[in-house]
Amino acid sequence: MITIKGLIIRETPRGESSKSVTVLSDERGVVDVFVRGGMKSSKTSSPTQLLAYSLLCLEEKKDASGQTNYYLNSAENLTMFYHIRLDAAKTALAAYFAELLNYCRIENSDCGDILKLTLNTLYFLDNGQRDPELLKCIFEFRLLCDIGFRPFLLGCSICYAYDGDIMYLNMRSGLLECEKCCINKNGVFSYALDRTMLYIIRYIALSDLSKLFSFRISDRYLKRLSVFTEDFVRFHFKDGFETLRFYRIISQ
Repeated sequence: MITIKGLIIRETPRGESSKSVTVLSDERGVVDVFVRGGMKSSKTSSPTQLLAYSLLCLEEKKDASGQTNYYLNSAENLTMFYHIRLDAAKTALAAYFAELLNYCRIENSDCGDILKLTLNTLYFLDNGQRDPELLKCIFEFRLLCDIGFRPFLLGCSICYAYDGDIMYLNMRSGLLECEKCCINKNGVFSYALDRTMLYIIRYIALSDLSKLFSFRISDRYLKRLSVFTEDFVRFHFKDGFETLRFYRIISQ
């Protein structure tokens, strides 16, 4: 028997009364848990619903192939992010975060920072203290940075210049090049960043999690940042997420 704290990032019905849930935990990464009677039982339905952060007591069982399967023994709510559930746009955005986490699924790994990033993002979305669009940008870019797609942002990869009026980020290589060194400014993978944009993405990529949400930007740069982070996700993951499209529709 093991006990973990985890965020439910997906629910899947299994038969008439049971379900399986996908859980983002700190020590074990993303795991699937079978919940007997989870569709009907009042004791397990609430702490195992989408976006619930819960304390889960799990039974471990190995199947014939030696693979470990998890079965829920008991569960207790820690945080439900109640106010997100009262707002359709916030719910759609939180569902997009969950879809991103499912897409990059990290198993059998320490996901403490990713779980903390997600919980902090949902906390600010829940209490309304941050612009949802800014939260989306921060979560998109920092998540990909933390799972291995962090670009080299400390300076030009050729001459080591720290910044310039325009710097070019190569999406494919993850390298920065200054205006003098970049020979393919209009290339498919080149992304032009002015000083302010470079500072913003550096801050998101490199700041300590405790300070990550402590900045504000103008509407102009928020729009540019949103385009950049969505392009970054699209390049490394896939072209479009249905939950993001739905969020765009209902948040207009």
